[in-house]
Amino acid sequence: MITLYEFEPVSTAEKIAYALRLCDEENLSHLPLLRHGRLTGMIRCEDLESYSPDDSLESAFYSMENFHVLAGDDWTKLFSGFLAHETNILPVLDEHGQFKGVYLLEDLLQDLSEIKAFNIPGKLIRIQKNAADFSFGEVGRIVESSGGKMLGILLIEETPAEIIADLKIESGDVNEILQSLRRYDYVILSEHEEDTHLRDLREHADYLSKYLKMGE
Repeated sequence: MITLYEFEPVSTAEKIAYALRLCDEENLSHLPLLRHGRLTGMIRCEDLESYSPDDSLESAFYSMENFHVLAGDDWTKLFSGFLAHETNILPVLDEHGQFKGVYLLEDLLQDLSEIKAFNIPGKLIRIQKNAADFSFGEVGRIVESSGGKMLGILLIEETPAEIIADLKIESGDVNEILQSLRRYDYVILSEHEEDTHLRDLREHADYLSKYLKMGE
């Protein structure tokens, strides 16, 4: 389980010079900011370099980003949070919105490296689907019913509109798995030698190109 670190958010009354020094000392991409006793957002350390060191963080208020995770979120949501906000630190709130600490990207990556499913041989398939219809359970059933074995699934990107994920499978009929996923409206983003659908598309494209050239 990823470690939850205690971290004192920086008051917006502090000087930007202090915040920049803290960013450098802790090797952070963002700093959690406190305003009127509540976590008010995250400030990207790079953005602070455009302000005067003697200004207060309050002057950078409109550069703040608003993101956090909840205590108890699983690693797929944490990974998505790190990726979506291009950060190496995530503020953690409880169900009442109280700041509890931070998660660090390096800890999550270390945990992922120890997950058995992603350390054993298998095929990786990257899929995409609209967020409202994406189902981890459905993906697993599609893979199993097509003769494969689901070893793991890693959330790569999550937005209100769509989800992108990597599947680690133990090979069965890879082409059958790919076609089954497509029948359920999952878009295949990765390329596979076994993919007859992709091969057919290329052959059709080549034929169309030759046909059009004949009419010139």
